[in-house]
Amino acid sequence: MKTAPSQIVGVSLLSPDMPPFEPAFQSLLGRAPRALLAPAVPFSVIVVNDTAHTIALLGVRFDMTAPRGKPYSVIHYADTLRNPEQADFLPATMRFVCAEPGYTSLLLQREGEPSRRGRTNLDSLRKMLDIRASLDCVAYSDGRFEGPDSLGAFARLADQREMEAEFLALVAKAGARAEKLLLDAAEDPLDRARRTLARRLLEGYQTGGQEELGNRIRGHRLKIPVWR
Repeated sequence: MKTAPSQIVGVSLLSPDMPPFEPAFQSLLGRAPRALLAPAVPFSVIVVNDTAHTIALLGVRFDMTAPRGKPYSVIHYADTLRNPEQADFLPATMRFVCAEPGYTSLLLQREGEPSRRGRTNLDSLRKMLDIRASLDCVAYSDGRFEGPDSLGAFARLADQREMEAEFLALVAKAGARAEKLLLDAAEDPLDRARRTLARRLLEGYQTGGQEELGNRIRGHRLKIPVWR
């Protein structure tokens, strides 16, 4: 595992070949059995938050080269922007991130075992010619966004927030047409965020009618706006 220098002041990456990695990893393990996580260590990094701010969105990018030379890349996001007060990546803390996200979850939950899919994906990672990790983006609990943002998360978050606000207002005004509107949106193959929101609202309507639909519209929290 190689790491690229962080472009975000105060947030850095530790790779397994760096001396601080092992004591940091030990401190993060807690009650999680090391034997379960040890196979994932060569494909993992530890993100260090040395800023004075809580991180509510974290994006770590992994660039890989397959055995035949084909490049792959993936970004793993951890997002609590809808409830930033619940974000737990506090100042002076660290976060373990594996290229196979099942192992990231395993450490965070501190219980359970790797899934069959996770173990299979780890076998695939062992075949990669090289893996390089980089810090792609962070957003703090006040919405401030930083990082190279190679997949356009900043714009995507803004678009999602606008879509949700407009869709909630549309459904609230739809009256008797609300169910048809929600049914159509719940099957939208092109907009996953809209589809997910529609299904949640539809469930409320089908179980509690207009009253429960109204409760869910009023109770829905938009992600806080991100800014640079």
